[in-house]
Amino acid sequence: MRRPHPDPRLTLIASSFGLGMALLDVTAGNVALPSIRATLHTDAAGLSWVVDGYTLPFASFLLLAGGLGDRLGARRLFTAGLVVFTAASAMCVAAPDIRWLIAARVLQGTGAALFMPASLSILGRAYPEPVERARAIGIWSSLTAVTGASGPVVGGALIHAFGWRSIFLINVPIGVVGVLLALRFVQHSPASATRGFDLTAQAAGALGLAALTWALIERSARGWSSPLIVLALVCAVGGIAAFVALERRSADPMLPLHLFRDRTFATTSAAALVYAAGFFGGLFVLSIEFQDIQGHGPAAAGLLFGIVSVFFGATSIVTGRLAGRYGTRAPIVGGLAVLVASAVGLAELPGSAPLLMQGPLLALTGLGAALVAPSMNAAILASVPASLAGIGGAVLNTSRQVGTALGIAVFASSFHGRPAAEAVRLSLGCAALLYLCALALASRAPAPASQTICDAIPLAD
Repeated sequence: MRRPHPDPRLTLIASSFGLGMALLDVTAGNVALPSIRATLHTDAAGLSWVVDGYTLPFASFLLLAGGLGDRLGARRLFTAGLVVFTAASAMCVAAPDIRWLIAARVLQGTGAALFMPASLSILGRAYPEPVERARAIGIWSSLTAVTGASGPVVGGALIHAFGWRSIFLINVPIGVVGVLLALRFVQHSPASATRGFDLTAQAAGALGLAALTWALIERSARGWSSPLIVLALVCAVGGIAAFVALERRSADPMLPLHLFRDRTFATTSAAALVYAAGFFGGLFVLSIEFQDIQGHGPAAAGLLFGIVSVFFGATSIVTGRLAGRYGTRAPIVGGLAVLVASAVGLAELPGSAPLLMQGPLLALTGLGAALVAPSMNAAILASVPASLAGIGGAVLNTSRQVGTALGIAVFASSFHGRPAAEAVRLSLGCAALLYLCALALASRAPAPASQTICDAIPLAD
């Protein structure tokens, strides 16, 4: 007797559970850095790789993981990623020195790369109807955003009470529960292909993305003229070019390049990169402003970021409904316009501005991002066949990760040779320009041809 399909709402909870754990760990880890430095006696370079050691494999392996998820099954890869992430968290707890901790963080990034694109594919399979899928993605985005943004506050409390290892220890029981939820409530997704895995192309693509991400991370310390940075960029161009050439010649490519002929897919992927550069680069400089310029501690800075998170979480649910009724282009373009306004406003505010003036602009930042991010997820899922949902999600998330690394690297360089307050204002102005570029790209996506079907579906639950 065949087991009935699980309730899609339980699938939504299971996929949000694992992803929220990863985001919570990333944001809480930033608060733990001073404690890690004091305990493991490392320098600034070693400390930076506690963060970058996670980012590097995460950005490098997303495309590979997306393709594997489509071929091996999204549930299988999602569960495997959670297992790897949980085991790596236990390694972080046991780390006797900084090298061990960095190695464990690399393993964590690999596990996150496995389950990130698979989670979107799982949602697409659980909610095949476009309107319901858009709503589910809005809820998924709000749950994960609130979880991730609570990291600084939760992490600060845990570190104060139990030390920095506690932020990794808590992942172990949570990860075990996440794996059990995935096995019980996520619908089995069969493999969509039985041919080889294009290992040569995968290796070339992973090498290219790894070299690019490493160059972006290290550029602020070494400079663009550094021979190592130049070599990394050459390797990045060569690896990505080799990947494209091999995929074009392959009879069964991991990343079907014809996906980029779809204007929605191509413009959304490009806009996601530029948007992420502005958004996460902007959060980076705001963190410096809150702590180094305004003098707030990590917990207080986390509460300020909580304004962004609250509005992101609340608006994401509504965004799913808007995207389901009116299509994804309108909320993406509208959200980017809101982000332009918020970035310009924050850039014009002096560092001594009171919360009464900062709060509304931070709220606008959360509102704008909530209109953009879930709608981009829905747009990508709607523009690819169901059998390629994993690789579609991987392309979107790879764009975001590369954009994040680029934004932080470029914005960090603005602090060289100028006062921190001036660098923050300049960076936020650049964020506004990046949002404008993303808006121009997103505007090129085709408008929905008709809302006839969607209009017949009420927005109320």
